[in-house]
Amino acid sequence: MSELQMVETLLIGDTHADVDGYFSLISQAERARGKALPSIHVGDYGFGSLSPAEERQVERFHRINPRHCFLRGNHDRPSLIQGAPGYLNDGLICGSVLFLGGADGALRNWQTEMSPERMAEISTRLSDLGELPTVVISHDGPQEAAELLFADRGLGGGPLAVSRTRAFLSEVLALIHPQLWIFGHWHHAWAAQIGDTHFRALGFAEALTVPLPWIPGDLGKPKLARPDCSRSP
Repeated sequence: MSELQMVETLLIGDTHADVDGYFSLISQAERARGKALPSIHVGDYGFGSLSPAEERQVERFHRINPRHCFLRGNHDRPSLIQGAPGYLNDGLICGSVLFLGGADGALRNWQTEMSPERMAEISTRLSDLGELPTVVISHDGPQEAAELLFADRGLGGGPLAVSRTRAFLSEVLALIHPQLWIFGHWHHAWAAQIGDTHFRALGFAEALTVPLPWIPGDLGKPKLARPDCSRSP
C-alpha cells in the first residue's frame, strides 16, 4: 500500500440515542476546525431505541453525508444497524484502519457480540495479510486494556470478567500490534500505553479529533465502491 495521507477525523463516544447531541457534536467540531470533517461514532448510537421520526432523520442524514460513519455497540439492535447508511461492518479495513464493533451487555436479548465463527474468520484473514492495519477502532477494547481502565477508574469492586468480545480483541492485538487503538463502551475518557499500542477510550458523548490513515468514502453502501475500503477480513 502506498503511504496514506492522514485525514483529520472526528471520533465520537457513545451517545445512547441522543440524536440531537450527536448532530451537535459534529457541528461544534466542524465550526471549530472551519471545515467539514469525516466522523466515526464508536457504537451505542441507539439503533433500536430511536423513535420512528428519529430513525428517518438518521437514515437521511447518513445518506446525504456519507463521510459520517458508525460502528455497532451493545446498545444497537443488529437487525437495524447492519446495512444502514454509514454502518462500518465488523472487520472492514479502510486504508490502514480496522473497524470492529459489538460487545456484551446487550439490551432486550439482542445478539450484539460477533459470532465465534465471524471472529475466527477475521483472525484468519488478519493472519494472512501482508500489510497490517496500524489503527483499530472498536466499540469495546481488548481484555487487558479494559481491565486497566476498569481499575484506573474504580469501576467495580472486583476483577473485570472476560467477555468473548474482549478476548477476541486481545487476539487481534496480539496479531497486529497496532500503533493506535480507540474504543468506547465504558463512558470514561482514558489513555494508556500497552506494549507497542497507545490506547484511548472515549468518554460518554466525547468528541475527539485525530489524524487517521484512511480515505473516507461512501461506506454505507452494501457493495463498497472504493477499493481501498473494500477489504473486510
